[in-house]
Amino acid sequence: MFERYTEHARRTIFFARYEASSFGSEVIETEHLLLGILREDPDTRSRLGSKAIDQIRSSIVESVPEREKTSTSVDLPLSRDSKRALAYACQESEKLNHKVIDCGHIILGMLRMENCAAAGLLREHGIEYTSYCGIVNRSQEQSDVTQPRLHVRAVERPSAWEEDEESKPSALSLQTTIDVLEGLLDGAVAVIDAYTETYGEARLKRKPWTRSEAFGHLIDWTLTHQQWLARALTEPKLVAAGYPAADWVSAQQYASFSWLDLVDLWLSANRLLVHVLSRIPEEKLDTPCRIGIDEPIPLSKLIERYVDYCDEMLGQILAYL
Repeated sequence: MFERYTEHARRTIFFARYEASSFGSEVIETEHLLLGILREDPDTRSRLGSKAIDQIRSSIVESVPEREKTSTSVDLPLSRDSKRALAYACQESEKLNHKVIDCGHIILGMLRMENCAAAGLLREHGIEYTSYCGIVNRSQEQSDVTQPRLHVRAVERPSAWEEDEESKPSALSLQTTIDVLEGLLDGAVAVIDAYTETYGEARLKRKPWTRSEAFGHLIDWTLTHQQWLARALTEPKLVAAGYPAADWVSAQQYASFSWLDLVDLWLSANRLLVHVLSRIPEEKLDTPCRIGIDEPIPLSKLIERYVDYCDEMLGQILAYL
């Protein structure tokens, strides 16, 4: 179904799935598709502006009754209206003689539906079918003549593990831990504003850091554990002086480094970590690891503690500040 979809359009569906689960919905509605577009498509975000985007999200939140969040492991189907919107998006692309289906075509698909809630919100903020059709056409023509990028940033590409969902880790007892780490990465990509420097400058409530500094701290943890894993896999035991210190953050001046580059580095490093974890032999999980003055623990416990710490820190970073 999604063969002709651009990377942005595919990620819109992924974000819509996440939005639906956060609202406790049993299906992916057109409102969730719209929220997915607002997360993913820079053209739509710049055209609407941050004030309109906040108003749209507030309107959707107010119109939906509070429900318990749906687990991200549950497969949510598209609603009838969402299916129609995507079918119309395909028609719009073909009508304009475009080779691909992008976020703009999905918006046009929604605008063709008179009783579509998402279309109503778009119209309230000045996006009408006729005028937007010309915008999408001009945008796609410009995209067709633009040189393709040689490099896609980590936050913009699918997870590495999506390409081989059937593969199992060498140490089956690590399956749950690896699944949790993958879920943390996917969840972070789904909710984080990875493109706005001001988002990275916001300060955490429970730590004396900005989001950028907190991500820098997590990068320190990831790179340190990467080295520890290599040593544990090649030596009879691991002995290390201690965990990354909190004052490394200010020493390395993460606050003044590019927010997007920090997000990309953290994602790439952890995707590499998932690759390594998936290939650890079962017998190596008992390798004793002594960090600082703590009692030695098996490698499996060290890995679990790393994932737990990532979960704790991400909760603070991704919280609404």
